[in-house]
Amino acid sequence: MSKLGRTLTIIFLLALLLGPGPGSMLIDGSADEPAIWFGIPALYIWALIWFVVMSTCVVTAALTLWNNHE
Repeated sequence: MSKLGRTLTIIFLLALLLGPGPGSMLIDGSADEPAIWFGIPALYIWALIWFVVMSTCVVTAALTLWNNHE
């Protein structure tokens, strides 16, 4: 596996852990007072940010690592 492949794998796994997992508990607030960022629930923005990170990893891998130029 190349250095880029390892880096993308680590970033993707980190995003997979922090997005829906324990990372969401860090920013969610409480049931009585949910955290709001820019007028939007923080949990929604948090999940959207990590979705963009994971999508970027997949697109980068598709364009650089997974091409079959023979």
